[in-house]
Amino acid sequence: MPLVLLIDDDPRFIKVVTSLLTRRNFQVRSVSNVEQARHALRRMDIDLALLDLNLPDMDGLSLIHQLREEGNNTPVILLTARSEPHEQVLGLRLGGDDYITKPFDPELLLARIHAVLRRSSAGAGRTTDRERSDLVELPPVRIDLSARQVFKHGVTVQLAPMEYAVLEFLALNRGRAVSKEEIMLQVWGTDRGISRTLTEHISRLRRKLGEGLVVTKMGYGYIIPAASEVPETKAQ
Repeated sequence: MPLVLLIDDDPRFIKVVTSLLTRRNFQVRSVSNVEQARHALRRMDIDLALLDLNLPDMDGLSLIHQLREEGNNTPVILLTARSEPHEQVLGLRLGGDDYITKPFDPELLLARIHAVLRRSSAGAGRTTDRERSDLVELPPVRIDLSARQVFKHGVTVQLAPMEYAVLEFLALNRGRAVSKEEIMLQVWGTDRGISRTLTEHISRLRRKLGEGLVVTKMGYGYIIPAASEVPETKAQ
């Protein structure tokens, strides 16, 4: 019987979802804040977590980012009243397995839960080759995509969630020049009004990881060069 951890601070919502899932042969444990959630995820064998983004002691996006940085790969479905596309995109890029906007149909929630559990079960048998593919080598920088951790010369580098999201997108497109609009659309969910924000994130990545990692394609966007390429210019 799958064990679901429900992380939400609304007692009425917890009661409704718990009743729904127990009738469908799920075990349910509920917590109302991040500290309780961390404790449960460390001490209990959780099959799937339902995570509300509006928690009293921390935003749910920060929690999912921390979990993935710690190497906790428990499947997580994000539940929230936020309907903005960039919130959904960011939640998934930071490690969420699915995203459902409140209010939702109970059958939709059940279908999403079963789908995520199926994917999780299929992924449990990953091969060593697959595990190696989760590492991106950009000497002296290494990115562990599964744990969402970044290292420079073997030392962990702390990145803010959006800094990591930008770096991951560029790294997965290594060797291809990516326009600013494409980065903003993929990371923020919009290509309008945040070009300066993107520039600031790129600047912080360079300060933390080295000026030569992300290269500017003048008048276009950015690129992390392929191993055989020589950077053309440093971005401003």
